Amino acid sequence: MKKSLVGLGLALLTSSSLAATELQSLENISQELVEVRQQIETLHSEISYEKDSFKDQMRSYSNQKSDLDVRVSRAALNIKDLQRELKKLTDSSRKNDYLHESIAPVLKGAISALRHSISSALPFKLSQRLSALDEIEHRLDNNIISSNKAANQLWAFVEDELMLGKSSGIYNDTLLIDGQDKLVKVLRLGKLVMFYKTHEGRFGVIKNKGGNWQQQRFDDADSIAQLEFLFDSFSKNIRNGQFVMPNFMPRS
Repeated sequence: MKKSLVGLGLALLTSSSLAATELQSLENISQELVEVRQQIETLHSEISYEKDSFKDQMRSYSNQKSDLDVRVSRAALNIKDLQRELKKLTDSSRKNDYLHESIAPVLKGAISALRHSISSALPFKLSQRLSALDEIEHRLDNNIISSNKAANQLWAFVEDELMLGKSSGIYNDTLLIDGQDKLVKVLRLGKLVMFYKTHEGRFGVIKNKGGNWQQQRFDDADSIAQLEFLFDSFSKNIRNGQFVMPNFMPRS
């Protein structure tokens, strides 16, 4: 009897232990299921986030593609415009080349004639005036300027030369006096004559005699006084009135 009770007790204890173990297993499984569910929800949230991010990125790419398409279209239009403009410039360049070949010889002939005329005219700032002609010719020969522009510059030069013949004034210039280049004051009366005054106070005139320009010094007191007054008046911008000056006309 006692053995039966002991066996029964052991059986009950074993059964209870097994039940407890099974209950613990169920609780563990339940906990694992909760954790798995949480992981699934987390993964689902991450997948949703990635899908939304992917959609946003695709929209951004789509917008960028649309913007690039617009830019490409504009660039294509610009290229067509540039090609049309290039054709116009090419045609214009060919026309200008033809005009240049036709007009350049005429301009060079005019420059040569002007150079000869200036070289034989009143030697007022002679090197500067000849250099201006040389510069126009240099730019024309090297295609730095077009024939039209060269013609405009040459005409402006001619107008300046014409103005020299109509005007008078006092300037600084370099003249060859007594075998030396000297900076002097010159008083130019048109292109007819040019008086000069050195730093030493000596006076002279450059006048045309027999087709040649010659210098002549003034040593007499009357001529010196007349030129002192004339230079002083022009320096003070007094141009109106009667002025007496030495006779510079060639004697017959």
